Amino acid sequence: MRRFLLLRGCEFLVLAGLAAVPLAVRNPYALGLLTLLAIYGVLLIGLDVSVGYLGQINLGQVAFLGIGAYTAGLLVTRLHWGLVPSLAAAAGSGLAVGGLLALPALRLEGPQFALATLSFSALTATALNELEALTGGAQGLSLTRPPLFGLALEPRGFYWLCLAALALVWVTMRNLLGSHWGRAFEALRDSPIATDAMGVGSYRHKVAGFALGSGLGAFAGGLYAFNFQYLQPQIFTYDLMVILLLGVVLGGRKSLWGAFLGACIVVLLPNLLSSRRLFLTLAMAAFAAALAAGIRTLAARRAGPFQALAPIAATGLLAAGGLLVKHTEDWRKAIFALLLFAVMVGLPEGLMGFCARFLTGIFRVPPAALPPPAPLDDALPVRAAAPGALLEITELRRHFGGVKAVDGITLAVEAGTIHGLIGPNGSGKSTLVNVVSGLYQPSSGRILLRGARVRGAGLMPMARAGVARTFQNLQLFSDLSALDNVMVALNGVFRLPLPLVIAGLGLGEERRAQADALALLAFVGLEAQARAKARDLPYGAQRFLELARALARRPALLILDEPAAGLAHPDVLRLIGIIRAVHQRGITILLIEHHMDVVGELCHQVTVMDGGRLLAEGTPAAVKRDPLVLEAYLGAP
Repeated sequence: MRRFLLLRGCEFLVLAGLAAVPLAVRNPYALGLLTLLAIYGVLLIGLDVSVGYLGQINLGQVAFLGIGAYTAGLLVTRLHWGLVPSLAAAAGSGLAVGGLLALPALRLEGPQFALATLSFSALTATALNELEALTGGAQGLSLTRPPLFGLALEPRGFYWLCLAALALVWVTMRNLLGSHWGRAFEALRDSPIATDAMGVGSYRHKVAGFALGSGLGAFAGGLYAFNFQYLQPQIFTYDLMVILLLGVVLGGRKSLWGAFLGACIVVLLPNLLSSRRLFLTLAMAAFAAALAAGIRTLAARRAGPFQALAPIAATGLLAAGGLLVKHTEDWRKAIFALLLFAVMVGLPEGLMGFCARFLTGIFRVPPAALPPPAPLDDALPVRAAAPGALLEITELRRHFGGVKAVDGITLAVEAGTIHGLIGPNGSGKSTLVNVVSGLYQPSSGRILLRGARVRGAGLMPMARAGVARTFQNLQLFSDLSALDNVMVALNGVFRLPLPLVIAGLGLGEERRAQADALALLAFVGLEAQARAKARDLPYGAQRFLELARALARRPALLILDEPAAGLAHPDVLRLIGIIRAVHQRGITILLIEHHMDVVGELCHQVTVMDGGRLLAEGTPAAVKRDPLVLEAYLGAP
């Protein structure tokens, strides 16, 4: 409760303070800056969805600002629409165009995606400039701000409208990003493969997130048009995009407060550069802070020399430039570049991330209370295994060019059993389970689950059909906590439609999901580490966390790809106990493992592969005595 009151109290105080400013300050210029702050707040919250949550370098947000601005402006000037319908249409245009752009662009990653969005921004600016009959081209488009429900909006009234819009976007995005949608956005940034394997769908969520951010950008564009009442294409160019990106990174990614702080920076930066004395003062302060932080970092050995020294060099150049350059506005691109470099290296979590850690320590803000773990029968119900084969593989092949990684494998995994899959390195075991789980498509052959083909191809259809898996190389969501890793994968818990989630009605579901996830963490012995980041857990704990996440799918078939790899002997014994407990709950297990004591202890049936082919099959005891297995894999006794 204390945490809730502190956080919501801060939000209310900031909003109330901003709303009260026009009552005390009559300066039109100051009011204009505050209005722009509210508009850029909406814009950067949208940009943070793709940059912070999806982890993509999005250079197209300025284009959506322009699309929304011209959509609203043209609807008012040409069709005489009102203010609210024009703003709704602006947001809709950004949502639609963003979704269409995302469909091809989000199949790209990293620099390729950045170049695609940059090209879209350039194309948009060119189109707005060349379509003179529609947009007015370089001559610009003049418009008059329409009344709101018959009430004319003077600058102060329009500022309050923009502030109300920011508050509405803030609340809805807080509800959305704090739900399973927000966790999915973060998860796919860390591991799209694992996101699909958990039945979440990385591509679908990427498109939805990018379209949402684009819609917010276009909505901000509509407000921008009604604020300035004059538009020109050269406003929406690369220079503004760099400033917006700087605002998100400097303010702090994955944070509404970071987006708000970034908006303050974007609005105040031109004024900062126009005053050489003010710029020099802040540059010297930044240099002193970077120097002190760098010395502490090197002394404590918390990071390498580059991370400690690079921000010092960048801020030192800013301070030296402030002393040597008379007109700092002429060097703004270099200043932006140095600021961006210094923050990304020295403060990757941004100013708000640093402030949050600092203030949490001062005020001793407790983490949100967690519910007690749910009964295990609720989180992982016992399955009644039907007789017969659960998984049937017939003449399965997977070729990579001339390499026959899987070459004509036929096997059946009986329901309610633990089926071992062993063989020397390179025998095709992992390739086989990658094909079964949908990561790879088979070159030929047939896979049946419960006697029927799974509709669709890929990880998602197989996950939704009841197949869950762990990975030979860990595929955890490293920036999420152990609890959130499991909650991402929960099956059958989140049923509320998106509008109700945005309205803040999903808190009950969240609590139930937390209780189920805690039950699964307790099942694998990680309940005490529920709040720890996945990347901070010991290796053995990470292995158990991946198993708990797979169990969150409530699978019919659980594929374990070398779960004991790298574990110490006590952890191996613990793993055997957990797998046996999983099997007792009626879950069929396909186990790939090199530890023969684990295989012999757990498996009812074992299949041996070599060179992509089936070498032997039988009980663990029979396989261990097979001459072919001894020669190819186990060696002479």
